[in-house]
Amino acid sequence: MSNEELGKTPKKFKRRIRWGRLLLFIIISIALVAGSFFLGRMAFRILFAPKVPVVAATEDIGTDEILNKRINVLLLGIDDGDSEDFGTDAHKRTDAMMVVSFDTEHNEVSILSIPRDTRVSIPGHRAPDKINAAYAYGGINLAKQTVANLLQIPIHYYILANWQGFIQVMDILGGVDLYVDHNMNYEDPYANLKIHLQQGFQHLDGEKAGEYVRFRHDELGDIGRVQRQQKFFKALASEFFSVGNVVKIPSIAGALAKNVETDMDTLTMIRAANSFKLFGGERVQSEMIYGDFKTIDGLSYWVTSPKQVTKSLDELKIPHRKIEKI
Repeated sequence: MSNEELGKTPKKFKRRIRWGRLLLFIIISIALVAGSFFLGRMAFRILFAPKVPVVAATEDIGTDEILNKRINVLLLGIDDGDSEDFGTDAHKRTDAMMVVSFDTEHNEVSILSIPRDTRVSIPGHRAPDKINAAYAYGGINLAKQTVANLLQIPIHYYILANWQGFIQVMDILGGVDLYVDHNMNYEDPYANLKIHLQQGFQHLDGEKAGEYVRFRHDELGDIGRVQRQQKFFKALASEFFSVGNVVKIPSIAGALAKNVETDMDTLTMIRAANSFKLFGGERVQSEMIYGDFKTIDGLSYWVTSPKQVTKSLDELKIPHRKIEKI
């Protein structure tokens, strides 16, 4: 082989290596550009996409920086059993109503229970009515607006759940140990509801827990039920956020997906859940809105006043605007 031929071989070899490097560079560049594009879109949706509109009695409440430091979530429970109406437009009266307020700065949670018979003004309706009718009349939007008007706080999100989801989650968690204050016996064949609990300290599985928080057929009626719900959820907070239940989160999420509606995004849920990061019920404060039993036009109501609502919110450290009327 001549020297001339030997001199040409390295040049061809080098040229092939350069073309290979160039092709690899082009492929990597395309991959980086495509990846950056999709990551950029994801970041935009998370950081800059429009948020759920804040519902408030007035525009200045909805934009007030101090009033919006906390995350206020309206929690609604509907007692529809196995009804196929859940998730449709067939609205019913709510069976439970709470405002869960998350202080993400100090990792504290406040729960304000609103009895279903609370007498309020519902937007679009002349005569005062029971607050549990708001969802039946106008769905989530009207329920949000009614509560926002009553409390003079911004409502940021909602969670709508049925009792079947509650029972499933309780079974996944393994139940709760709780003291039942007195015997509870009640049956309603039309609602497929049977409640039979004995007084004393006992372990409540999903079915029994559902009976405990739904019972209201004693001298206190719905007020007694609200008090029991508060007691139960404080006990549940310690159980739910225990280290042993972390591995059950996928199963819990599956049960919630079938029985819960919400407009909370994932990041907001994480921020809210972080309020429980010390895994203790002591981080949870709960109150029922102050009021009195009254019979008006033959109907029994829980009647509250601006002073009583203010007292309820102040004890829970939930910032609010001055309440002029109910």
